[in-house]
Amino acid sequence: MDSWRFLPIETKSAAENMAIDEAILNARIAKQVPNTLRLYRWNPTTASIGRNQSLNDEVDVEEAENAGVDVVRRISGGGAVLHDRDREITYSAIVSESDFRAQFGDLSNLQVFHKITEGITRALYKLAMHPDQGVIHCPAIFIDGKKVSGNAQARRKGVILQHGTILLDVDPEFMYSILKVPQGVSKTHMVRSVYAKVAGIREYIHNVEVPLLEQCLQEGFAEALDVTFEPGALTPWEEAEAARLVGERYANPAWTARFA
Repeated sequence: MDSWRFLPIETKSAAENMAIDEAILNARIAKQVPNTLRLYRWNPTTASIGRNQSLNDEVDVEEAENAGVDVVRRISGGGAVLHDRDREITYSAIVSESDFRAQFGDLSNLQVFHKITEGITRALYKLAMHPDQGVIHCPAIFIDGKKVSGNAQARRKGVILQHGTILLDVDPEFMYSILKVPQGVSKTHMVRSVYAKVAGIREYIHNVEVPLLEQCLQEGFAEALDVTFEPGALTPWEEAEAARLVGERYANPAWTARFA
């Protein structure tokens, strides 16, 4: 059974969170660190957009600034997401493609997504929920037909970075005060659609606390990926690389607005 590094929940800014994910990716490419599972939260609340999305088409930048909401561009694909400081846990899994292939065979991109997100479904089963995997704009996890997790991926030099959300609660009105609705669609319609199609897991288990969810996620990913986890921390190289990426990329307006 393979051993992965586990980085327990920390709360970071938008730029720091995305820089750390990419720093781990770069360290794994350089074979400086093992495959890694990381859990984290966001402070302040952040709107993240996919690598190639238009900033101004996806985010009301002025409203975000007025509300104290950060904006960051990911290196992964997928759509715009509002990462609420109090309503979400995020995970990232960084794994060598060759390691994944040796363990699970030649999987399609979607099968890789689902194999990794099986860690979330197993965690939710432990909490007496009954999730399903599917796709709605991106590979996702559903409970009673409502999306509780969305996921995105980047691949670089033979290493996979997959990260995604585990929603605790949702606030559609606030979400669509920051994220823009598609052209020709009213905000009222989008808010109603989110209420109908998206949920937080506290809709199903009201008292679930973050430490319990963290434990279930660690156990669920270990079972799904057939690995053991060794608690760890970022290496000095990763910390320096993350600091570099914050300045050069994730806190740099030229990167955030590269597709204005």
